Amino acid sequence: MPIEEDFTEALRTTLLTFEPPATPSLVQAGVRNGRRRRRRRAMAVGLSGAAVLALVGLGAAAVPGLLSDGRTGHRAIAGPAASATTPSATASATPKPTFTGTLPADRALATLAALLPTGLTRSSPPGGGRSGQLWVDDGHGKSLLEVHVSRQTSTTAIRSHVFAGTTPLADGTLIESRQTPPGTGPGHETVNVLHPDGLYVTLMQWQAASQNAPSTRSAPIMTLAQLRAIATSSRWR
Repeated sequence: MPIEEDFTEALRTTLLTFEPPATPSLVQAGVRNGRRRRRRRAMAVGLSGAAVLALVGLGAAAVPGLLSDGRTGHRAIAGPAASATTPSATASATPKPTFTGTLPADRALATLAALLPTGLTRSSPPGGGRSGQLWVDDGHGKSLLEVHVSRQTSTTAIRSHVFAGTTPLADGTLIESRQTPPGTGPGHETVNVLHPDGLYVTLMQWQAASQNAPSTRSAPIMTLAQLRAIATSSRWR
């Protein structure tokens, strides 16, 4: 038999004995393989996205060396984490009122005692803790001090009576001071201070141990300038 016929006969025999592959099994295996690959890609994308969100939440600053210019992460904080500190810093710069209404006499006296010049002895007259009164002595005679501090919700009446004709300072604060003329009773000095927010401070000084007693001093323990410095102190807030 010629070689061409031998080759043709061999091909025919091989085709008759050949069994086709299990096509459905191959298809199912391919589908399963494709699904596994999609799941792996989805997981990889999810993990990378979570990592990006985590870095954004931390301000891209928790890990040193993440910045291209070599700076540490802590210096790269920006956005909400950094801006959140700005309002608190601004708020802390503005003093907030520590009381409303009338400041209790014991607190007012404690503040007054802290603001007095050095070298004065202090003692409390009868009922002084309730009336805001304090005795001070520099060794040349006892003097009575009295202080009243309040925060006024309406200042119209005070402005028209106590501060009538008074020129306010640049910040709107009103200061009125007066001194009893000699020969009209015990020496007496008064300083009134009214702040724009309604804080009202009255400080009085007598050159005697009580308001109605004769003067026991030839000169006041503190000058009007010293009384004004005390009455305008920020500690009253």
